[in-house]
Amino acid sequence: MEYVNLNKCRSYKIAIAGLTKLVDQSCSEVVVINRTGADITINDSGYSDAANAFVLGDKESFTFRGVTNSDQISATGTGDVYIRTQFYSNSPSR
Repeated sequence: MEYVNLNKCRSYKIAIAGLTKLVDQSCSEVVVINRTGADITINDSGYSDAANAFVLGDKESFTFRGVTNSDQISATGTGDVYIRTQFYSNSPSR
């Protein structure tokens, strides 16, 4: 049987301004790299309040897992963030 790689990774540069939803890309995890020059907050699952925010410092990165699409995550701040969408650190195949 021929190997088929279903792990369609994508990378994006996103300019955030205020509360910004990430791009619409199917995935199970998103790596977010903060290059804004300041702390940003990350929210998921439609939450946008401080009680549910994840603070990501400048030049820090974090992998958010347990999503089905990168647009379930939003960032608040001003400047550029880089993201990588992928499937749970493995290569699903069939």
